[in-house]
Amino acid sequence: MRDLSKYLPKVCLPVVLLAAGGMSAATAREISAAPPNAPAKVDWNKAEGRLILRYHNRVILDATVRPEDAAGKKAPGAVELKPSVAGNDGDKVEQRLRFTLSGAGKGVEPVLRGTIHGSREAFPAEASREAQERFDCVRTSVGLSRSLRNHAVYDRRWDWVLVGPGGRATRLDPSRPGEGGVAVSCESRGSDGTLEIVFRPRFYQRYKGLDYYAPWTYDVWKESVTGYCTWWPYRGGFNQRVLDEVVDVFTEKRLPDFGYKYFQIDDCFQTGGGSPDGFLNWNNKFPGGAKYLVEKVRSAGMEAGVWTFCVLYESDQKIRKMVEEHPEWFVRGPDGKVKRTVNPWSGAGFYALDTTNPEAVAQVVRPTYRGLAKLGFSYVKIDGAGDLVDWAYRKSADYFRGRNATPGDALRAFYEAAREELGDDVYLLTCWGVMPDLVGVADGCRLATDGFRASSFQGFSSWEGVVWRNDPDHCDVLPHGREDQPVMKTFAAEAAPLDTIIRPAVISMAGGVLMLSDKAEVYRDDNNLEGAKRSSPVLFTVPGQLQDHTPRGPDWSFHKDFRDYVRGGGGEAPWWLQEIDRPFDHWSVLARFNWQDKKAKGKRRAPEQVVKFAGLGLPDDREYLVFEFWTQKFLGKAKGSFTAPAMDENTAMHVFAIREARSHPWVLSTTRHLSQGGVSLRDEKWNAATGTLSGESAVVAGDPYVLTVHLPDGSRLKSAKVAGRKAEIKNEGETATVRIVPPATATVKWEMTFDN
Repeated sequence: MRDLSKYLPKVCLPVVLLAAGGMSAATAREISAAPPNAPAKVDWNKAEGRLILRYHNRVILDATVRPEDAAGKKAPGAVELKPSVAGNDGDKVEQRLRFTLSGAGKGVEPVLRGTIHGSREAFPAEASREAQERFDCVRTSVGLSRSLRNHAVYDRRWDWVLVGPGGRATRLDPSRPGEGGVAVSCESRGSDGTLEIVFRPRFYQRYKGLDYYAPWTYDVWKESVTGYCTWWPYRGGFNQRVLDEVVDVFTEKRLPDFGYKYFQIDDCFQTGGGSPDGFLNWNNKFPGGAKYLVEKVRSAGMEAGVWTFCVLYESDQKIRKMVEEHPEWFVRGPDGKVKRTVNPWSGAGFYALDTTNPEAVAQVVRPTYRGLAKLGFSYVKIDGAGDLVDWAYRKSADYFRGRNATPGDALRAFYEAAREELGDDVYLLTCWGVMPDLVGVADGCRLATDGFRASSFQGFSSWEGVVWRNDPDHCDVLPHGREDQPVMKTFAAEAAPLDTIIRPAVISMAGGVLMLSDKAEVYRDDNNLEGAKRSSPVLFTVPGQLQDHTPRGPDWSFHKDFRDYVRGGGGEAPWWLQEIDRPFDHWSVLARFNWQDKKAKGKRRAPEQVVKFAGLGLPDDREYLVFEFWTQKFLGKAKGSFTAPAMDENTAMHVFAIREARSHPWVLSTTRHLSQGGVSLRDEKWNAATGTLSGESAVVAGDPYVLTVHLPDGSRLKSAKVAGRKAEIKNEGETATVRIVPPATATVKWEMTFDN
């Protein structure tokens, strides 16, 4: 169990939370004392210009501040520190350390150099929108970002952020996480004789209004959440025959080998309206019951997922009997009678469980999720969170106040009980509203209403990989009614409909949850699968920006109607930038999406555009190699900028791999995944003495795998071996390719030999 109650400022907590059992040993981290909502302790030695910041009994900054001229040489003058703190315990605390110069000459500025120390979950990011004015994009990072746009370090474990001046006045260079955490070398240069750094504790909890966010008590789900959901194409018509059909197609097309792990059955199997028996005893659409589904899914190399909901409908005879025999289990009105709530959309009546009553939870909630865990489900979706809170709990706020709880506490208690029964190894998804009351309990949250919403990622981009995993509902790659859309030719598909490329790709770039949801016949056509294959698995990302890309507007409130999601507007972002950090390489993946222009009657056109490397956060004094994924075209070596080609109505998107040029052959791109190495490349080494490039790659059986290598200074690929066998090679000007068709899904070693 992940009971965060004792670490939070709230005092109105349900009795059931306090009476619940212990934490699961499977993935629970060691409980640590909560960090204070207080400023850091400042140790400033003016004579030496030495600054040490301590927070939560740890040194988080060890630096010097001195006057320097434009050439970086120490200059005459003295540095003065003027600290200030706004807010107090219980509010948003903001600590500003302002350094000014006295006795300094013209052109001299205060410069801070040192090391920021964070936990293993600390990462650099940008903390303002200033960089977006130069190049507007949604940024994510696989591993630690090294972007020059960064001017802040956020430590997720302890929820603090340290911010330096923006506008490239701050340089951050992180080390890879070690036993002591992440160390970030930092340099910040002042302007107009002033330098200011800002420390904010409890940053996501207080500044983003997430009262239950206590990351020192739980880990974010880091594995790829990819698979299939039955809801969108089949609704209640999904049955055992269709199950066999879909699973067989997944097996035939090797989609589990491409990373599709979960198979989640939705609203079609239950026999009741919320009672435990209704979820555990399936209807006659499934003669083999839940056991058959679990075994069938496992035979395909996948894991079983299941849908449930948290409201109790009066249509269920067993629920009506509970109301009659145990009215104390349910929310009651001032007259003491059980309150009946009506779903305004469907007109269906339901009752709200009183989760402050441990007996009610023990009899109604726990048996359901204990039973599902025993059946072998490793993915559980609990729907109806917004229905329960908006239409029942919030309208009974006085009732819960009398029980020292809030409507949010009541909802949380339901999910907490489910989590305890399922254990921490089961992926738990909350659905029907963005509910901050469930932070730390749910592993993921469906952000959108029914239907795919790519833009929903933008309104919660700073939450991905920090708060939980963002879910766009599902991904139907070929939407019904849009089957006749334009098609795109790729290196592996002759005519891929544009949505089949765009939809899974944007989820992959966002680091979100990718659950396919089309009818089986859609997947029989390989043209419809190319985007799905190249977007899975989804690499775990953290945000490159601590602010959400699309603001939700000043009138946003989590306590409004739960359908009121992203209100900032602005449409879908065309540019997404993902950094990938590996021990053997660090590169950028820049995706440009060709969204439909609703003002131009749905047409898709994007003119060519000059992209400056500085706008991407790359040093502009170096040469870069740019390679486009879908067309497998090398755009050349460039310095300062490159030109992104125009996209017409038959181009869904471009994905550019941008790598710093090297003096020896190096991998530019791979065909396995749009990250162009993030999934398949496991290692890469250059041996100058022998002129060989070697490495390891993860490949999928039957899927042609191509490594594209840059050939600097007239180099030529002479031969290549993959898994000890001679591979097909081709030299084409400045690049060379190595191609294999793997006989099995495996990790293979390869070696290339070059001559000049």
